[in-house]
Amino acid sequence: MLFERGRTAVDCCVPNAQEQNYLTLHLAIEQRTDMLNIAIIPGTSRPQALNPQVVAWAKDQLAGREDVRAEVVDFGEFNLPLLDEVIPAGANMYQNDHTKAWGAKLNEFDAFIFVTPEYNHSISGSLKNALDFVASEFNHKVAGIVNYGADKGVRAAEHLRHILANYKLAVVRDQASFSLFTDFADGVFTPTEVSATPFASMADDLVAWGEALKSVREDSASEEQAA
Repeated sequence: MLFERGRTAVDCCVPNAQEQNYLTLHLAIEQRTDMLNIAIIPGTSRPQALNPQVVAWAKDQLAGREDVRAEVVDFGEFNLPLLDEVIPAGANMYQNDHTKAWGAKLNEFDAFIFVTPEYNHSISGSLKNALDFVASEFNHKVAGIVNYGADKGVRAAEHLRHILANYKLAVVRDQASFSLFTDFADGVFTPTEVSATPFASMADDLVAWGEALKSVREDSASEEQAA
């Protein structure tokens, strides 16, 4: 632990706020070394959407792995209004409790899987709004994309890649893309093998990149501590 010049012996027994943040992050990284914590984020708040079926499928694909811990994190449960933060998210000076809760939840994870439909050649407005509330919670982490739509949702996925790049969030190459015409039957998600296969390699890359990026975040925290 680093101590500021001029602090007394008693002071040095109690970490200041900056030191405490570093210790918390360092401990969290140590505790998560054996398993990668992945948040599966539904990509829409639309009622009666197909999205929950695809989200459940993605979670099931990870259930048999011993190197990940997956949790569905639905931004709809955080009651986010249309963006109402006065200060841009990059400053990490959140004013509202819903933003603080959303950011704190995202901060628990090493990696993310976004399950997005394609609406008008892009992602849903609700997902974009949720992303606009936060910033640093995604820094130096990794993401994968599962997309679906009339044209397999590929345009939504490409747009999402551009958005996530601004967060210093590394997005792996492979993605699982599903067609409304061949991977759904009468409103039920029935993925074909050819569409589902890339999910496995995507998950493998999430683990490999996610483990590597833990050290990047730790090094970044150390630099902030020393500054």
